[in-house]
Amino acid sequence: MPSSPTRESRVRCRRLASSLLAALLSLGFACASPQPRAGESERRAYEAALAQKAPDAGGRALRQFLAQYPDSPLAPDAALRLAALASERGSPAEAEHWYRILLERHPDSPRADEARLRLAELAAREGQHAKAQALLERLRFSRLEPGQRREAYRLLAEASSEPLQKLRWLSQLRGDEASEPALARIDAEIEALARGLSLQDQLRAAEALERQVAAGSVWLSAAEKALDQGDARLAGHAIERAGELPLTPGAAARFAAVSERLRRLAAGGAATPGSALSGLPSFAQLDGAGSPDVSRARGTLGVVLPLTGRLARFGQQSLEGILLAAGVFGGDPDAGESGVRLLIRDSAGRGDRAAEAVRELAAHPEVAAIVGPLVSDECEAAAAEAEAAGVPLIALNSKEDLVDGRTQVFRLRTTPSEEVEAVVEHAFGVLAARRFAILYPKDKYGLGLRALFWDAVERRGGSIVAAAGFEPTNTDFAAPIRRLVGYELLSPEESGALEARKKLLERARRLPAAEARALRDEAKRMTAPDGARLPPIVDFDALFIPASHEQIVLIAPQLVFHEAGGAVLLGASGWFSPDLVRLAREHVQRAVFPVHYFPGSPTSFVKQFTRDYQQAFESAPSDFSAQAFDAANLALLQLAQGAASRDAVREGLRGLRAHPGASGVISIGDDGNARKRPFLVSVEGRELVQIEP
Repeated sequence: MPSSPTRESRVRCRRLASSLLAALLSLGFACASPQPRAGESERRAYEAALAQKAPDAGGRALRQFLAQYPDSPLAPDAALRLAALASERGSPAEAEHWYRILLERHPDSPRADEARLRLAELAAREGQHAKAQALLERLRFSRLEPGQRREAYRLLAEASSEPLQKLRWLSQLRGDEASEPALARIDAEIEALARGLSLQDQLRAAEALERQVAAGSVWLSAAEKALDQGDARLAGHAIERAGELPLTPGAAARFAAVSERLRRLAAGGAATPGSALSGLPSFAQLDGAGSPDVSRARGTLGVVLPLTGRLARFGQQSLEGILLAAGVFGGDPDAGESGVRLLIRDSAGRGDRAAEAVRELAAHPEVAAIVGPLVSDECEAAAAEAEAAGVPLIALNSKEDLVDGRTQVFRLRTTPSEEVEAVVEHAFGVLAARRFAILYPKDKYGLGLRALFWDAVERRGGSIVAAAGFEPTNTDFAAPIRRLVGYELLSPEESGALEARKKLLERARRLPAAEARALRDEAKRMTAPDGARLPPIVDFDALFIPASHEQIVLIAPQLVFHEAGGAVLLGASGWFSPDLVRLAREHVQRAVFPVHYFPGSPTSFVKQFTRDYQQAFESAPSDFSAQAFDAANLALLQLAQGAASRDAVREGLRGLRAHPGASGVISIGDDGNARKRPFLVSVEGRELVQIEP
C-alpha cells in the first residue's frame, strides 16, 4: 500500500500548482471571469422596455434604461435593440450611433462582436470596404452564432481586394455552411474567382491555400489554363496536385475532363485549342454553299421535349424546328409527308419523365437517334438512359460536361465560352482594343462570363484594367460605375481636388456661355496635387457587360451620366431583344454582342430557314426553333448519306465538321461536344446588323 504524502510534499505540490496557474493566467489561458448578473430592478426595467409593443415607445423606454443603468450587464442588449429599431426605421446613422455606444462602454461584452459585425455591414453597404475589413478583423469568431459567423466570412470575402484573401474567406465560409444550395453557390464563386486569375497567380494561390477547400479548384483551374496554353507538363503537375485534395462534385467532373485531355495528348492527340472558335470557318466562307440536302433521308427519329409544364413554350418552339427539318407541317406528326417519321414524347421538364421517354424510344429498333431534351436535369437523366441503351442522343443544352465519359451523347447549344470568344475575337481583330473593363452582375451567370472574358483577353495579350460587380436586383448602378472609373480608394488630396473641381463646375452653371465654357475647360484640366489624373478615368478601349437587356437599358444611360462613356460596349446573348435599341437608343450605338440565332442574318442558309419557318408556322422562329432544326438536320444528314444503324449515325455525327446551321456554324468534336460560331451583331442606328464573319 502506498505511503501517505508528507506535509512537505503537499506544500511543494500546492506551490507547483500555484506557479502553473500563474503561468497560465499570464498567457491568457485562464477561464474568463463570469459575467456580472443584472440586479432585480435592472432586469425588471429592461423587461418593461421590451414589453412595449409600439416601436417608438419601446425606443424611449430603452433609452431611459440606458440613461439610468449605463453600466448594467443588460446595457449591451439594450443598445443592440435600439440599433435594430433604427435599422427597421431606415436610419443607418442612428443604428451606427448605438453600435458605437456599445463598443465604447462595453468593449469586452459578448455582444461587442455582433456590434462590430453590424457596423461592418453598414460600412460595406456604403462601399467603405477598408473600414468594414478593419472592423471584421477584430472579431472574436468564437463569440458569434453560426449564422453571424457566416455573415462575417461573406463580408470579409467581399471586402477583400486580393483574390487570394477572397478565396481564403470563401473557403472558411464553405466550411461553416451546411445548406446544399448555398454550398453550390460558394463553389461556383470559388471556381469563377480561380478561373479569373492568371496562370502564375493561380499557381501562387494554390500553394498558399495548402489544403483548404478552394485549393483543389484553383489547382484544377491552373491545369485547364496550362493545357489551353499548350503546357502539358505544367498541366500534369497541377492536375496531380488537384487529385491529392478534396474536390467538390462540380470540380470532380472537371477533373475527369482535364485528365482525359491529358491522356489523349499523351497518346499522340492534340489538346483542346485555347480558343473555342479555333478552326471554325466564318459565315461568309460558308455562304453560297447552301444547306446540306437531307431530302433523301429515310428513317425514324425520337424526340423528347418539355411540351407541358413551365417550359412548354420553349419545347413547342423546339418541336416546330424539328418538324420543319423533317418536312412535317401540321396534322399528325407520326404520319409524315416525307420519308422521315418522328416519335414524339413529352418530358414535362422533369428528369424522370425524360429518362422514361428515352427508354421507351430506345426500345423501338427503328429509332436511329433521339433529339432533345432542353434543360440540365432532363438532359442528365436522358443522357444516362441513352448511354445505357446505345442510342445516339443530341441534347439541346450548353452543359459541356454532359458528354463526359459517354459515347452516345452529343451536345449542341452554343456555350458561354463560344459567345465570349466571338466577342473578344472581334474586339482584338476589328476594334483593335487591348485594354478592357468588365461590369458584371454578381450571380453565377455574370461571374462565369467575367472569368471567361478575362481569360480570353489575357490569352491574346490584352489586359483587364478595371472590374466592378453589382447585385442582380440593382436598378441604380452609380456605385459600381464610379468604382470602374477610379472613384474608389482616393487619397485625401485627390478627394480635395475633386471637391475643388466640383465647385468650379457649379460656378460654371451660373455664368454666361463663353465664361462657363472656359471654366469647364479649366475644370477638365485639373489634376491631383501629384499630377495624377482625377476620376473619371476611362482608360479602357471596350467595356464588357454580361447582363440582360433589361439591365442594359438602365446601365447604358447611367454610364454617360457618370462620365464613363466613350468605350465600345461589348455584351452577351442576354442583350438580344427588340426592346434594346428602342429603350437604350443612342447609348448602345456601336455595341457588339453575340446571339444564338439572328433573324436578320443575310447569310443564305439562315435566310432560307427563316423564310421556310415563317411560311410553315406563320410566326417568327426563336433560337430554340433554330437549334432544334439544326439538331434534327444533323441526324437526318446521316440518314440521307446512307447510315443504316445507330452506330453509323453516331460515327457520322462524331466526324461532322463546319456544318452551316441556322443557329451558327457547327462542328462536333471527338468528345461529342459541338463547337459553334455564334452570330455577332452590332447596333447601327436603329437596327441590329450582323458583323462578319
